[in-house]
Amino acid sequence: MRFLVLILFAALLPAQEFEAATVKPWVQPTDGRFMFGTRGGPGSSDPGRFSSTGMSMRDLIATAYQVKRTQVVGPAWIDSERYDVVATMAPTTTKAEFGAMMQKLLAERFKLETHRDKKQMEAFVLTVGKKGPKMKEAAEVPAPKEGDPKPNDGPPLPPNPAQMKMGKDGFPQMPAGRGGRGPMMIMMPGKAKLTAQGQTMEEFAGSLERFLNMPVVDQTGLKAKYDFELVFKPDMQQMMGGRGPMMMAPPPGGGGEMRHPDDSDAAELPTAVQEQLGLKLDAQKTMVEVVSVDKGEKVPVEN
Repeated sequence: MRFLVLILFAALLPAQEFEAATVKPWVQPTDGRFMFGTRGGPGSSDPGRFSSTGMSMRDLIATAYQVKRTQVVGPAWIDSERYDVVATMAPTTTKAEFGAMMQKLLAERFKLETHRDKKQMEAFVLTVGKKGPKMKEAAEVPAPKEGDPKPNDGPPLPPNPAQMKMGKDGFPQMPAGRGGRGPMMIMMPGKAKLTAQGQTMEEFAGSLERFLNMPVVDQTGLKAKYDFELVFKPDMQQMMGGRGPMMMAPPPGGGGEMRHPDDSDAAELPTAVQEQLGLKLDAQKTMVEVVSVDKGEKVPVEN
C-alpha cells in the first residue's frame, strides 16, 4: 500500500516546465554579422530568462542534459540545423530544474528521444606547460545589485560591423560595457580571437571543445579564474559543428562576405594555447558518457 501511495503522490506533483517558451528555426542575418550564443538562466545575472540564438540541436541537447556538446551523439542534422529559443521561468529555478524543463521542451517541440551510453572517444587533455601559465588572474567582481545594468546592456553595436573601430591586433573593438564576463570570439579572415574574463580552466576546456569539436579534459590543477586573450587560426570544418558566443565580422572597408584564407600568420589552436597561455593540449583516447539521439524532428512544433 505504501508503494501505491507514493506513486499517487508523485502523480500529483506539477510537471517541471517553463512559464513561457518560444522555439523557432534560426534565420541567417543578411548584414554580414552573425551572433551565436546563450544568455541568462540559473546562475546568471538574469536567472528568470534564458535565450539562445542560432544554436545547434547538439548545443540545446547538451544544455538540457547538462553535458558537454562533444558528449552528444546523433545524426548530422543536430549540427546543421540551428534554432532560436527564448524561455522564462521563476528566478529561483535551480540548474537541475532548468535541465528538466529543457528536456521536456525538446521532447514536446521536436519529438526528441534519447538514451545515455558510454563510448570510447579521442579527447584532448589540457595541462600546464613546463614554464607555467601565462594568464592573469581575474579580479573579484562584486555581485550585481538590483538596478545594475545586465551584461550586454552597453552601447549598441554599429549596424555594419565594418564601421567598428579596429584595434592594433586587426580585430574590431567591442564598445565598452558590452560582452559581460563570459567568453566571446570574434572571427576575421583566417584568424579568430577568444576573449575570456573571469574564466576557470574547466570553463576554458569547454570553450576549446567548441573549437576542436572533441572532448577536452582539464588536468591543469589551476583553481583560480583568469582573464586572457587567445588569437589563433581556426579550423572551419571543426568549428562549424558548434560555437559559443561569437561574432563573424567582415574585413575593414565593408563587404559582408566572409573569407577564410589559408595564408594567415596566426598559429594553429594547440600551438597558440601553448605559446600565448602557457598550457598544453595532448590527444588521447578515453571512455566518455554520451547522450545518444534516437529520433527527433528537424522542424519544431509551432509555438
